[in-house]
Amino acid sequence: MKLVEIEKSLVFEQDKFFSQCHASTLLKVGDKILCAFFAGTKEGDDDVRIYLCVNENGKWSDPQQMTFTDDVPCWNPVLFEKDGTIFLFFKAGKKITKWQTFLRKSTDGGITWSDAEELVPGDKTGGRGPVKNKAIELSDGTVVAPASVETNTKWDAFIDFSRDGCKSWQKSELIFFDHKNAVGKGVIQPTVWESEGRVYALLRSTEGYVMRSFSDNLTDWSPAEKAELPNNNSGIDCVKLPNGDVAVFHNPIACADWGDRNIISYAVTKDNGETFLPAVEVEKDEDTDAEFSYPAAITDGEYVYLTYTHYRKNVMFRKFRIETDL
Repeated sequence: MKLVEIEKSLVFEQDKFFSQCHASTLLKVGDKILCAFFAGTKEGDDDVRIYLCVNENGKWSDPQQMTFTDDVPCWNPVLFEKDGTIFLFFKAGKKITKWQTFLRKSTDGGITWSDAEELVPGDKTGGRGPVKNKAIELSDGTVVAPASVETNTKWDAFIDFSRDGCKSWQKSELIFFDHKNAVGKGVIQPTVWESEGRVYALLRSTEGYVMRSFSDNLTDWSPAEKAELPNNNSGIDCVKLPNGDVAVFHNPIACADWGDRNIISYAVTKDNGETFLPAVEVEKDEDTDAEFSYPAAITDGEYVYLTYTHYRKNVMFRKFRIETDL
């Protein structure tokens, strides 16, 4: 399979609404594309809120504010749809270690939304539910949300899953990561897919490479092992293509901690993350201070839709047609 670009646009008018934005998420609803992100003066500032833009007939709406907390920064929205209900998950809190996860719901395609509510009432352990990347629905209807927790000394990942349509959530064991022999803090922000009854996860890491894990029951996961894909301690995301291949969007730079983000690419795996084909460049700037990061990718089987942070000033949207590579 190969991806052929057919559309490219910035999501909103630059320098008009906010100083910085980051961490986009997207969802296709009928003929519309919904894109959410956090924005404000600077990541972590008290004025940072979640915003939503909608693409109809090839044109993006102005950003609509989706969170109204007072003097508490918001982070990492995730859009998801199940049985006609759209979920907007997001984090709130001054410190990552104290994040709470909230959600709003829409049953009319994103026109109106419910009030925000806690995903897991009373939980202040750093956030439950999806932490950056999209949740997926398995073949048996289970919703799988890739999650993680960050402390001042280490990072770990886990999976939250729901068997009752996102009403209640069960937390897996932490995905084992060998902190004793690690270079950095660990692993966070998994991206997941299902293949032949098994769920696979690739994880952002501080080790210079993406890490890989899998599970047959969602509760217990194989120990995280290095995958053959460089990682610069920045977000990744994947999308499963119609033929079973998985395209992983990432910054193709191996660096143990906070590497450059001036190149964004995708690499395809045909064996569920054991090996990868050579990366295909999506965007690059020779200036190493440039930033193309935190990809979010979805597919409707015919197209792949991608968003990512663009210089911390905007969100870039790309649309690719999926073609058979003969």
